[in-house]
Amino acid sequence: MTPAIPHPALAPVPALQASATGGSVVIAVLVLLGLAVAAGLSLLIAYEALKGYRGTHDRAMLLLAVGIVLLTGGPIALRIALPTLTDTPESVRLLSTTVSELLGLGCILYAIYGRP
Repeated sequence: MTPAIPHPALAPVPALQASATGGSVVIAVLVLLGLAVAAGLSLLIAYEALKGYRGTHDRAMLLLAVGIVLLTGGPIALRIALPTLTDTPESVRLLSTTVSELLGLGCILYAIYGRP
């Protein structure tokens, strides 16, 4: 007599396990949630600025939207995507996020002050 082989659908599901390097999983999840909320809020603000641009065709509103995305959304995306998808060194990641933030600040300043 051969032992019964359980159907794959009835096999026990292994528990979902998460791990974090250098700290608590709870802290890592909270940090990721905070980054997601910050990115979402920046995109919402940029969307509202873009709606203002569509209504008035004021170039400053467009620059404000681009600046907000580059200042907040860009660095957040780079901080998550670069280490996850590539093997870029920490210095390249830091440089890329800093460049995004500086470009965003430049766009916002140009939107506020216009041409000198």
